Amino acid sequence: MKALEGQDRGQDRMIVCQPRTIPMVSLSTIQRITVTHIPRVVLSTISRRSEAELCSQRPLRRLPLTPQHRRSRLECCRSQSSWLPSHWHPTVFSDESRFTLEADDHRVRVWRGRGQRPHSAFGLQRHTAITPGVMVWGTISYDSRSSLVILRASLTAQRYADNILRPVALPFMSRHPGAIFQHDNARPHTARISLKYLRAVDTLSWPAKSPDLSPIEHIWNMGDNIWWQLFEN
Repeated sequence: MKALEGQDRGQDRMIVCQPRTIPMVSLSTIQRITVTHIPRVVLSTISRRSEAELCSQRPLRRLPLTPQHRRSRLECCRSQSSWLPSHWHPTVFSDESRFTLEADDHRVRVWRGRGQRPHSAFGLQRHTAITPGVMVWGTISYDSRSSLVILRASLTAQRYADNILRPVALPFMSRHPGAIFQHDNARPHTARISLKYLRAVDTLSWPAKSPDLSPIEHIWNMGDNIWWQLFEN
């Protein structure tokens, strides 16, 4: 009896060792790796024994950041950490988002323990290379939102001015006196023509490569989930 218990513990250690060593390993891969030592192990057993110590979740998707990006993000968060909800009410958050038309690694899962989510070993870098898809732009505020702009081509400073700022963003801001416009430091946003259109608008300084700090990112995530449900069906 003790021998069998020791054998079971050894099998447990062998199974759990795989996701601890390779956080993004799949259950079927663990089965292939351990089959020579545990010939009849099934996926449900691997899942049950792995989940006894770890949890399988989607990896944190992150942009590659330089030390300067990290410092700027930290300074921004510290400067706004004491703001009350009422301080944010006038802010109009804007952003573009691309919904891709081809499959990527959305189904990747990662095995990790409690408190390990921010660690780089359990995340995926979220690069900004152009892939087939559709890009949209929009804004949200405390009690309102703009219409959604579909961008038919890659965003340039001229298109940002002609298709977004002049026909949509500026009229939206004029309907909300005292509003503060937020957009990130993407090149089209900081170009001379864009700054010219925004001269009469109060803007909120924002660090580069920090879309995740804006609440509008949650809207894009919800849209992305709906998009992939439609894509899979």
